[in-house]
Amino acid sequence: MLKKWLLNPLSIIALAFALSLPALFTGYFGDDYMHHALLQESSPIQKPQDLSLFGLFSFVNGDTTRTLQLMDLGLLPWWTNPDLKYAFWRPISEITHWIDHRLWPSSPELMHAQNIAWYLLLIYLVHVLFKSSLPNKASALSAGIPILAMLIYGLDSSHGFTVSWIANRNSLIAATFGVSSLIFYIRWYHQGRHSNYILSLVFLSLSLLAAEFGISTCAYLGAFAIFMDKDGPIKGLTYIIPHAALTGLWWLTYKVGNFGAANADAYYLDPIASPLLFLSTLGERLVALIGSQWGLIPAEVFGFIGPSNPVVGNVALIIGAVFISLTLLLLTPLLKQYAHIRFWFFGMLFAALPVCSAAPHDRVLLFIGLGGSYCAAAIIIAALKHAQELYGNFALAARLTAYPFALTHLILAPLLMPLMSYSTKIWSAQLDLTPALFAGIDSTNGVENKQFILFNVPIGSALAITTTRVVQNLPLPDKLWVISTTDTDTTVSRISDNQLLASKPTGFITGAEQATRNLQSKPINVGDTVPLNGVTIKIIKVSTQGHPTEILLTFKDSLDDSNVTLLNWNPEGKKFEEIDIPKVSNQYIFLASDK
Repeated sequence: MLKKWLLNPLSIIALAFALSLPALFTGYFGDDYMHHALLQESSPIQKPQDLSLFGLFSFVNGDTTRTLQLMDLGLLPWWTNPDLKYAFWRPISEITHWIDHRLWPSSPELMHAQNIAWYLLLIYLVHVLFKSSLPNKASALSAGIPILAMLIYGLDSSHGFTVSWIANRNSLIAATFGVSSLIFYIRWYHQGRHSNYILSLVFLSLSLLAAEFGISTCAYLGAFAIFMDKDGPIKGLTYIIPHAALTGLWWLTYKVGNFGAANADAYYLDPIASPLLFLSTLGERLVALIGSQWGLIPAEVFGFIGPSNPVVGNVALIIGAVFISLTLLLLTPLLKQYAHIRFWFFGMLFAALPVCSAAPHDRVLLFIGLGGSYCAAAIIIAALKHAQELYGNFALAARLTAYPFALTHLILAPLLMPLMSYSTKIWSAQLDLTPALFAGIDSTNGVENKQFILFNVPIGSALAITTTRVVQNLPLPDKLWVISTTDTDTTVSRISDNQLLASKPTGFITGAEQATRNLQSKPINVGDTVPLNGVTIKIIKVSTQGHPTEILLTFKDSLDDSNVTLLNWNPEGKKFEEIDIPKVSNQYIFLASDK
C-alpha cells in the first residue's frame, strides 16, 4: 500500500513540494540583491545597453566605461579586469523577476514560491517525458522505470540549491521548456502531427531564451536521433535540422548582441574563445558533475572549494570517479540490451558538455539529471528485480552494489533535500553584511554626498554594500571605492594635497580577489592606471609574483574636503573606523587590524 502510494506522480509532486518548503525562508542570496537594485525605478545602477530587458544577467558586460562606473559604486574592486564579462541573454527569465518585483517586491517568500512552482511543473513534465521515451512494447524492467526515475529526479538533493536561489530560476525555466520541447518532439515522432513538431521548436526557443542552459535540449534530441529513431541515426539527425538551425540563429543573435563570458576564468570558460583551456578542464569537470549526479558529493566541492584547497578538490574527484565506475559496471549490461537506456545515458553525457564551460556546481544538473535519474532507476530495478537475468554469475555482486546505490538515491538524497533547499541561507550566513550598515557613520555625518575609501573589508562584504543598502532602502554614498579587501598590514601616507600612497606588502590581489582578474592572463604592471570618476589609481610597485603592493591614489578634490572619508574595517568590533587624513608629511596611517 505504501509503495503504491509513493510511486504515484501526484504523491511524488506533493513530497517534492514538502521537501522544498525550506526554500521559502531563505531570503535573498548573491545576485538577488543586484536584481532587486536593477529593478528599482530609481536604481543607482543603470541597465546596460544591450538586448536584455532589464540587464539582470548582463550587468558586468565587458564595457570598460560601465566597469569603471561599477567600481565607483563599490560593486567591483579597482583591480577588476576592465574587459571582464558575465553577460547572459535570458529575457524570459527576466520577465518572471520583473513580475516578482511588480507584484510582491517586498516578499522574497513569494519569489521563492514561484521557483518551487516551476520545479513542481518540471517534475510532472519529466514523468511525461520518461513515459514517452519507452518503447511501444516495454519489457517488465522498462515499464517500471519512468515512475521510479521521476521519484529519483524530483527528490534529488542536488536540485535543492537551484530551487532555493531566486536568481537561479533561469535554470528551472530553461529545463521546463526544454523538457516540453522533447515531449512534443517524441509525440511528433510517434504520431506524425506537424503541430507537435512546431510546438517542439517553440519550446526549444523559449528554453534558449530562458538560459543558455537550454542548449542541452539539443543534446537529448541528438541522442534520440542516434539511438531511438527507427530510420537510423543519419535519417534521425536530418529530422532535427530545424532545431539545429533555430539553435544556430539563437547563438548568432547571442554573439551579435555581445553576450557571453570573457576574461572570467574563475567561473566561466568560453569553449569557442578558449578551446584548449576548456578541453584541459573538461575531464575533471565531467567527473565532478556526473559524480555528483550519481553520488552525494556536491560538484561545488571541486568547482569552488577545490581551487583554494586542492586536497579537498582531489578527494571529491576520486569519490566521484568511484561512484561513476560502480554505476557504469551496473549499467553496462543495460546499455548493451536497451536502446532507450542508451538514449538517456548518452543524452546525459551530451548535456554535460555545454555546462562544463562553468565551474562545476549542482545548480547545472537539471538537464544532466534527466538521463542520470533514468539510468539510476534502471539500475535499481535491474539489479534488485532482474539480477539473475541481466547479470548472470554476477547477480549477487550486482545486488550488493545496488543496495547502497538505492540507499543513496531513494533515502539519503530525499533526506538531504530540505537541507539543500535551505542551503542558500546557510551560504549567505557566511557573508557578513554588517559593513553595509556603516555602523557609527550613519548616526554622525550620514553617507549622502560622501566619497568613501574602504580598506580591509572582506571582498564579499565590500561588493555587497551598495545592493544591500538599496534593498534596505538606505541612502547611498556618492562614491564607494574598494581599495583593499584582505586583513593584512596596510599603510597609507599623504604625499600631496590630493594624493595618497597605499602600501600592502602581501599584495592587494590574493585568493578570492583574483575572481575578477586573473593575474596570469591579465597581469598588472608598474605604471598601469585605473581612471575612476573622482580618483585615479596608479600602480607603483608589483611583487615578483605579479601582485600589486603599492598604489598611488590621485583624487580630483582635495583630501581636506569634508566629504572625503577613509574607512578601515574592524572585524572584531564589526564596524568601520574613520581614519583622520593627516597633513602632507611622512606620517603613516596603520590600517591593519591587531593580530
